Amino acid sequence: MSTATLTTMGRAALAAALAARPLHLAWGEGDPAWDGAAGASLPSLVGATALTKEIGRRKVTTVDFVAEAADGEIVVPIGLRPDGTVETARYKRVSAGDVSPNLYLYAAFDYEDAPTATIREVGLFADTVAVPGLPLGQLYFTPGELQSPGKLVAAQILDAPRIRSSSVRETMEFVLPI
Repeated sequence: MSTATLTTMGRAALAAALAARPLHLAWGEGDPAWDGAAGASLPSLVGATALTKEIGRRKVTTVDFVAEAADGEIVVPIGLRPDGTVETARYKRVSAGDVSPNLYLYAAFDYEDAPTATIREVGLFADTVAVPGLPLGQLYFTPGELQSPGKLVAAQILDAPRIRSSSVRETMEFVLPI
C-alpha cells in the first residue's frame, strides 16, 4: 500500500484551520547549557509539549497567509551559513481571500513583559485558555494565569540568548510552513 501525499492545497487547508484558532507566542528561559551549543548538540523539539521554562506568552496579533517571493516585504531568518552570515527568506502576503501553506505570525511584547528575563526559547501555542476573572483585553499571560496552556505547535531554541530590557519593545515574527 502506498502512502498518501499531502497536497499543497491540503497544507493550505491545515494552515487555515490553525489560523482560525487562538494563537499565542511564548518565550522561556530554557536551559543555560544551550548557550553557545551547536545545533546538533541541542535537544530535539519534535516531541515537545511545552517550553522547558516558560516565562510568559502574548496573543498573536497578526496572522496572514504568505508565499515565497524574491521581492517580498517580509524577511525572516532561516539559518546561519558556514561563514556566520544570516540566511534569510522573503515572503509577501497572498491576495485577500486566498490561502497558502505558509502562515506569517507576529506579536509585539510590551516593555513590562518579563523586562529582565533571559530568553532562550520560543514557541507557538494554539488554544491557550486563561484562568477566569482576568482583566478583559489582557494579551500577556504568565504560566500561573493559564487554565490550559494549549497545544505547542512549533518551538525553537534561539541561536543566542536574548537579554530583555525594559527600554526595548521585543517583537516576534516568523513564517510557519505547514
